[in-house]
Amino acid sequence: MRKTIWKILAIGVMFLIFWFSNQDASASTLQSGWFYHLFHGHLSVWMIRKAAHMSIYALLAFCVYQAQEKPTIQKTLIIVVIYACSDEFHQLFIPGRNGSPIDVGIDTLGALILLGLCKKLSK
Repeated sequence: MRKTIWKILAIGVMFLIFWFSNQDASASTLQSGWFYHLFHGHLSVWMIRKAAHMSIYALLAFCVYQAQEKPTIQKTLIIVVIYACSDEFHQLFIPGRNGSPIDVGIDTLGALILLGLCKKLSK
């Protein structure tokens, strides 16, 4: 039952990523601008966007890792990277957005950091 809940959460995070990626450039900029003002300009909009990428993909990695019967970092990373690639491909079809291999790398970095913490804490 516990694994089923993690699978549902992982799918929910995937839908959340899809929803954010499905917004056109102006809606995405408005959301980033809100966080920019929240931090009173101490962080650039680019930094906020990249931190959001890392955070949401770290959350996805955690859910995918927990959903597995025999959790492995390799399998989790493969799933997350494939989803990150598909997300960037999806953005090619959204007005004002583009797909970026750099974003796939940033997404992967967020997942790797979280998975590294999971491995360290499990010892």
